[in-house]
Amino acid sequence: MFSWSLLLEGLLNSFSTLLFLLLILLPIMIFIEYIRHYQLVEKVSSSFRWLTQLLTLSPHASLPLVIGLFIGLFYGAAVIIEYAREGLLSKRDLFLIGIFLAVNHSIIEDNLLLAALGANLAVLFIVRFIMAFLITRVAAYIIDYKNVKQGP
Repeated sequence: MFSWSLLLEGLLNSFSTLLFLLLILLPIMIFIEYIRHYQLVEKVSSSFRWLTQLLTLSPHASLPLVIGLFIGLFYGAAVIIEYAREGLLSKRDLFLIGIFLAVNHSIIEDNLLLAALGANLAVLFIVRFIMAFLITRVAAYIIDYKNVKQGP
């Protein structure tokens, strides 16, 4: 038995989800164009160059990394996708950014939520950052080792 009301409810929910995503992603894309137009990317990149260098990422990886780190995966994903479409990030960069952000994303929101549950904020921040750094560096080493072993 086919239910028109169920179909209509699914379509309305899908439309509202798409509208919600549009309301979130559109300002992010406008923000990215704004910082590119006023050449603020270089300032952000230079501020976090130490992190991208330590993680052996390209300089273009700093903005997606910073946005994912401070704002979260949802917003960071929009920037990462945009940079990937423009060809600014290699597959290696995309993979390593994904690993780093999987372990340590949204350091403000997540850490404050866990601190509200009783976690020590300083310990939580330090442990998450160190673990993300170490796991990402091990993954980078493995990728680079396999690429050298396979040859050009």
